[in-house]
Amino acid sequence: MEEKLKLLGLTNNEIKIYLLILKLGKCTGSEIRQKSGIANSRVYSAIDTLLQKGIITYEKRAKGKIYSALDPEVIIDVMKERMRKMEEVIPFLKDLQLKEKKETETAVFEGFKGFKSALYKLVEECPVGSTIDIIGFSNQAYKNERLSALLQDVNKMSKKKGHKFRMILDDKNNTFFEQRKKERWGKIKFMENGFRSPAAIDIFGDYVFILLWEETPYAFIIKNRNIAEGFRIYFNFLWKMAKD
Repeated sequence: MEEKLKLLGLTNNEIKIYLLILKLGKCTGSEIRQKSGIANSRVYSAIDTLLQKGIITYEKRAKGKIYSALDPEVIIDVMKERMRKMEEVIPFLKDLQLKEKKETETAVFEGFKGFKSALYKLVEECPVGSTIDIIGFSNQAYKNERLSALLQDVNKMSKKKGHKFRMILDDKNNTFFEQRKKERWGKIKFMENGFRSPAAIDIFGDYVFILLWEETPYAFIIKNRNIAEGFRIYFNFLWKMAKD
């Protein structure tokens, strides 16, 4: 029986006191303390909780309060009230669950058409006037002329949205740098000899785009605030080391 009463959210002390009051009919706080064997401070704490839950009541007399239990059927009303409160919180819990599921989004794009879709998504998702931090690919990774033309189109789209750029390359002999230099394409820095990056990593907002510029190009997109911030910290670390 006591285990079932725990479904009401009652503690062991509250259950013990409630059953005692039911048995005695009416009793004082002193009687409850003596017959329950529960410490004085815990007795009155449990009594207060039972009063708040509407399971017991009291009447004032000259010598103090006399406690009595309400009709046990009141328990049904208590359970209904608990269910009503749970129903109120369910929409919040569902929203929280949906938010957690959406916290990390990933997508993979392969082949020229998929890669093109990824670059267009990059431009579309990046807000107007935002800065894109890029760890650029090394010279040997830039192999496809179709990709060169695609990139020029994408850069035009970015320019219309007022995007700003910070980019780290391996050295000034990078073909990409020669092409972008004529366009006055953002701020570019260079790493010391030995730096190689087979893929470009573009970072903005909550997004990280990892772009592999091969004959068969490949793009991996991650949307997660913490992951993006981690890549941004890494970029800033390299940016401080890089030279103009």
